[in-house]
Order: sequence, then C-alpha cells, then structure tokens
Amino acid sequence: MHTKKLYTRFVLFIVLIGFYGSSFAQKKILFVTSNQHFYGNTTISTSNHFEEIVVPYDVFRKAGYQVDFISPKGGAIPIGYITTSDSLQKQYLYDAWFMDQLEHTRKPNEVVADDYAAIFYSGGGAAMFGIAENLAIQKIARTVYTKNGIVSTICHGTAGIAYLKDEKGKSLYAGKKITGYPDQFESREREYYKTFPFSIDEAIQKNDGQFVYSKEAGDGFFVVDGRFVTGQDPSSATKVADAVVQLLKTHFKTSDGTVKNDLELVRETLLDYIEGTANGQPERLRKAFHRDFNLYTVAKDSLWIRSGEVYISNVKVGEKVNRIGEIVSVDIEKDVAVAKVSIIVPGFRRFTDYFLLVKYGGAWKIVQKSYSWRDLGEEDLRIKKI
Repeated sequence: MHTKKLYTRFVLFIVLIGFYGSSFAQKKILFVTSNQHFYGNTTISTSNHFEEIVVPYDVFRKAGYQVDFISPKGGAIPIGYITTSDSLQKQYLYDAWFMDQLEHTRKPNEVVADDYAAIFYSGGGAAMFGIAENLAIQKIARTVYTKNGIVSTICHGTAGIAYLKDEKGKSLYAGKKITGYPDQFESREREYYKTFPFSIDEAIQKNDGQFVYSKEAGDGFFVVDGRFVTGQDPSSATKVADAVVQLLKTHFKTSDGTVKNDLELVRETLLDYIEGTANGQPERLRKAFHRDFNLYTVAKDSLWIRSGEVYISNVKVGEKVNRIGEIVSVDIEKDVAVAKVSIIVPGFRRFTDYFLLVKYGGAWKIVQKSYSWRDLGEEDLRIKKI
C-alpha cells in the first residue's frame, strides 16, 4: 500500500512579539452548557438535555466542524433527559471520547473567541442557571457575532442570551425573532418553575427581541433571523443544526473554497505553542496541548518530567518574552505527526523541541514534547527573515 508522507521544512523565523489571528475559525463551533445540578437552591435535580447536545453535535461533526464545550465553572456537567432507546443517544452515551469532553468542559477563559464561527447554547433545565449573567460567556458570544459568526440556541438554552448586548449596551438581536421554550408549556405552578431567575419569553422581549413560538409543541419549530438561529424544543435540534451549517457555508468560505490540509493544521497548532508562550497567551497553549501533555528533558543525566499544566501556569497573561521561533520540520502519517521546532532566546540559549502530535475529534493536539538546549554561538544570531 502506498503511504503518503508529508515532510516539509518551514523556515519561519518569527520574532514573536506580535499576534497572529486565528484563520481556522470557520471550522469550529463552541457549545455552551451548564454546571447546575439542582433547580435553584432546591433539591430538585436538573441537568443539560442530552438530546439537545448530541443531535446538533452529530450534525456539526459530520459537516466537518470541530466542537468544543464550555461551562461557567468548567469540568463535568450534569446530563439528563436521556432516551437509551434512541440509537444516536445510545451511540454517544457509550462513546468514551465524547463523554470525556462533557466531563472536562472548559472554562470560558480557556477558549479563544476568535477561533469560533458559531456558538450554540444547548438546553435542559440547567441552562436557566449561571449562563445568562456570565459576563465571560457574553463576551465570547458577542465576539463571535461581531466577527460575522452565528449565535444559536435551543429550548431552555435560549435563556443564555437573555442579556446579550453589544459593547455599547444595545441588544445584539434587537428587532429579531427569537424562539425558545415558552412559558405556555411550563408547569408554572410547580416548584421547579418558581426557581427560574426569569421567564425566557419576557427576558427576550425586554432585551428588544421578538419572542415567537409555535403553539404545537414538538413540531420542530425554529427561526432563522439574520445570524441568529433558535429552536423551540428538542424536536427542532436537527433543523437548527442544519440551518447553522448552511449559514456557515455562506458566511465562512475560504478564498479558494478549499479545506485546510493536515500540514496547515499541524502548523497552526505549533504556532499556538510558539506564539502563546512568547506573547503571554496561556489560552492558546491550552488549545494546543492535550490536557495530559508532558514535557521531557535530561538534566545531569537524569530524566526530568514536567506537566503541561505546570508549563502553562508559568506563562502569565500579557507577559511577553523575547523568543524567536522556527518550525524546522513536520512529518505526518495519517493521524500522527512528529515536528521539530527551534527556539532562540537571544543572548541566552537555543532550544530544540521535538513534538509528538495526534489528530482526534478533528483537531491536532500536542501530547508530548522532548527538548534539549545549548548556549548560543555567533552562528545562531545570524537570522534571516523569509
């Protein structure tokens, strides 16, 4: 069998005091979920709606999009409303990699808003709590939308955009039609409803939106108004996701209409490491590294191991360091890659990094770095920009 190898030498000496904007936004979608386990301060359990997560997720992944998950606190989120007789839900319920993502959602400050073409708020009773008032999540949604992206919600997930405004305090969806789970279908006399911080209908209207809904529950009702795509209940999940994909095809086309190849994507991951370290951007390092990433080197004839989290913790937000990076080579075999990177710290040392990367879930991640160093000589300082 013929094996296709990509081996390319990049001479990319980069003086890392600038910032390279992400160019992969068109292939990533951010899901917003909740950490809430109970309705308000009661002992009545609530959760994120599993179907409203897996159905859109499946549509987006099959359309070629990478999906990331955030929650206000990060970490594990409660899931419920599970129908094990449904083949799609059962498939994802037993998908270890997918469930691991729900167990390790990111915090809002661990993602880069510019990376995403769309933001999607999933539903379930838990969605009523901790999201709408979260300023970091609001900022992410505002950034996505103002950069020509899409804001999408389903069912109680619409509560998440209740207070969504632009930087001048004006509603992002003023005059637009928005749907979600209406009060008409709530059991307003029950204790769970009394814990809701607001009515979705009223909150959307108070923020200058036009709340609309179908009086026939379960009929797949959804609304597309500009770059807002909203669904009334779980029956609209597929339609909402399909509409988002169609809008993304319209709003996010590369100049030549092509999808980036693995070599370009590996390079972007490496640049997240190189530039994230130099420019004081720990969020880019979290994006590049697998969470179990380790660094290895030898000092005084002993193996020295450091965790990725320790490495990231030493990178302070906004604190730039004088480093010059060169991607020397990349060797790709299917879903595994090996890369060599050279880092010069002027007046100090040249570091040589060897990375092992793997591709899963549509993204390349650094899982290991082994490195060495030597003191600089004059030949190291003769750098040409290409």
